Amino acid sequence: MYWHKFRCTLAIQAIDKGMPIEQVQRLLGHMRIDTMMHYAMVNQSNVKISHKRYIW
Repeated sequence: MYWHKFRCTLAIQAIDKGMPIEQVQRLLGHMRIDTMMHYAMVNQSNVKISHKRYIW
């Protein structure tokens, strides 16, 4: 159970810092992108940062 929590935290932090989900998928060794989607939780502050970066 400890390793699962570690991998989950690693994935969420990598995605939150902007690592593409396809790269996180490869890092964790998942075969399907669907497996990764539960890690891709939207952080509201990241939405605001991305909006400023890409829209403005």
